[in-house]
Amino acid sequence: MGIWPARLFTRRRPPPPVRVEYSPEERVVLLVGILDDPAAREDEKYDAAMDLEEFSGPLVESCLIRIVRAEDFTSVLAQLCAESLAGIWARTGRVDPAFMAELRGPAKNEVFSILRDRAPHLLPPDARESISGDRGPDG
Repeated sequence: MGIWPARLFTRRRPPPPVRVEYSPEERVVLLVGILDDPAAREDEKYDAAMDLEEFSGPLVESCLIRIVRAEDFTSVLAQLCAESLAGIWARTGRVDPAFMAELRGPAKNEVFSILRDRAPHLLPPDARESISGDRGPDG
């Protein structure tokens, strides 16, 4: 066996990459940054939108609302942001009534569907009435 092939079996492998742990605040900033980055890939934006549901606060909610509006309430990204926003609202027990009134299209469907399942008391009264009417005579 020559010198070169022998080195293949004796060469040290590089150490595995170091996994960096981020604080929740740092994660929020990084995820919002991905959503705001025009160069970010679509799948990265989708993942960031879904991951933001784990967090709360004005930065998270304002970012999700801004993206839903920018995507005209209809894109897949708008729906994922609306889904995360609804999850946050259901978990925290409060909604943004002004934005709730503004919702339309697929984004509205996402929000109402999640709230219907997780926190129906947060839906507007007219939406709650239509829900109770959909359940049939047994309630």
